Amino acid sequence: MNAAPSRSTISRRDWLYLSIFIIVLLAITAVPYFYAQRLAGADKHFMGIVFNIPDHFQYFSWMRESQTKFLVPNQLTPEYSTPLLFNLLWWTLGRIDSVTHLGYATLYQLTRLVAGAFAAFSVFWFCGLIFTNRAKRWTAFLLAMLASGLGWIMIVAKVLTHAADAPFPFTIYTSEPNSFFTVMSFPHFTIATALITLVFGMVLLAQRTQKLRYAWYGAIICLILTLQHSYDFFTICGVIAMYALFLWIRDRKFPLHMLKVGIIIVIVAVWPALQAFYITTADAVWKGVLSQFDNAGAWTPSPLLLPILMGVAWLLAIWSIKIRMPWKDRDDTHLFLLAWFVSHLILIYLPLNFQIHLLSGWQVVIGVLATIGLYTRVLPLLQRWFKNTPPARLAVIATVILLLLVIPTNLYLLGQRFLDIRRAADQAEIADNPTSPSASDNRLFIGNDEYNALKYLETQVKGDDVVFANLGLGQFVPAITGARTFVGHWAQTLKFKDKFAMVQTFYNEATSDADRQTILDTYKVTYLIYSPEEATLGKFDPSTAGYLQQVYEDGNTKVYKVAAQAASS
Repeated sequence: MNAAPSRSTISRRDWLYLSIFIIVLLAITAVPYFYAQRLAGADKHFMGIVFNIPDHFQYFSWMRESQTKFLVPNQLTPEYSTPLLFNLLWWTLGRIDSVTHLGYATLYQLTRLVAGAFAAFSVFWFCGLIFTNRAKRWTAFLLAMLASGLGWIMIVAKVLTHAADAPFPFTIYTSEPNSFFTVMSFPHFTIATALITLVFGMVLLAQRTQKLRYAWYGAIICLILTLQHSYDFFTICGVIAMYALFLWIRDRKFPLHMLKVGIIIVIVAVWPALQAFYITTADAVWKGVLSQFDNAGAWTPSPLLLPILMGVAWLLAIWSIKIRMPWKDRDDTHLFLLAWFVSHLILIYLPLNFQIHLLSGWQVVIGVLATIGLYTRVLPLLQRWFKNTPPARLAVIATVILLLLVIPTNLYLLGQRFLDIRRAADQAEIADNPTSPSASDNRLFIGNDEYNALKYLETQVKGDDVVFANLGLGQFVPAITGARTFVGHWAQTLKFKDKFAMVQTFYNEATSDADRQTILDTYKVTYLIYSPEEATLGKFDPSTAGYLQQVYEDGNTKVYKVAAQAASS
């Protein structure tokens, strides 16, 4: 494996090339955002996100609330929730926004760029701990940062069968183990991957050097990780526990030093995980929210689909593992890589509704093991088949071919962004299907009149006001106005399906005014947005209701205030 010494042997030239790689990567992943901003033109407002609007505006709500609070409530449901949530990333961005007033969209882009650079440096540093050979180091790094699965096969199947959707979409769109995808669309996952990598680098150094100071470094980094992604604590603990087990098997004595390393990391970093658990028991709304994570159907694809999700690099990583090698011949680095890789096979199928998130970071060790497989399995075969070709040339050719095999799905994900952006821009005034939760929350653009209505509400509402709108606009209410929304997120809105259906019922002309007022009164609604999207839900006209007072109008969007006497009408 050519394990590197405790100190990295990375040269200045490598750091220069790494900087160039980062600039190119960030530039490529920024293109969809520039394209969307250009398409917005003068009549539309680009919401700043190119993938997964609902979850991002959940985070932006936390960011807004964090401008003035340490612990934040859940504003994506009309019910009051105790301010209990703390997330280091969005709290930090909220505090920065309170000083700079840059806004969520600008801060998101800056975070995306910084996160991408941070992950690249972290992964490259870790690869430097594993390999002294420069070519192997770079191969492992490029695989960790660019590899994607074989999800493109599902796209081909969709085209060949003329199906409406690709089969098993989570084999395509699962972002956690795909560094390129997270750099483009999910900076919080990118940061998580970087921090996981640094923690494991410190664990490896602690074992190699038998010095506990690296355990303390890893513990501090792990605390930062759990303060924003508490569920990644499962990954850290799982890998360390399996590493200790493997050391025990090899040495035939209890790994006391690794036990100390694990204890240090747990003592320092477990508290955010415990606080996250406490939230779900101390407040009924937060507990109800957790129970709704099943709404997304976001489960790790079955083991039979893992080869599709993880791709060629994952298969090569498995091939690299020498099952018959005696345990006594496996060094510390070898055992650590094996523990990291195998642990995920267990973690990602734990009976937890966030199991799919435990894929984060797996791509790093896969890149390393795939590189080992390339040099120990593939190249020896090629050298026997092409005896007249210099080994160095074979290595270059094999590496290039491997990289070409692992990037097609990422090319699809990038290209598909442009198609989705164009389609969203063409239908900006209403959601693709306002009566479908999965369709109405995917609005990359809204009309300027809708955006102006939200900004108007920002000047009128307080944090305990409730704004009534369909999901397409309702999901933006907390982040932009600061008020609570009637329906805004598939999990964060308590009894989401019921409330989504209530909005449909409210605008149905067959619904009585008494029933409408009951909805408004029960959930203490103070404002109502009526945009072209709401107009498609039914023939009810809010201007005819005596309990609604129009207070704002811009184009086809109106804002109504619920009259104080509605409850007694």
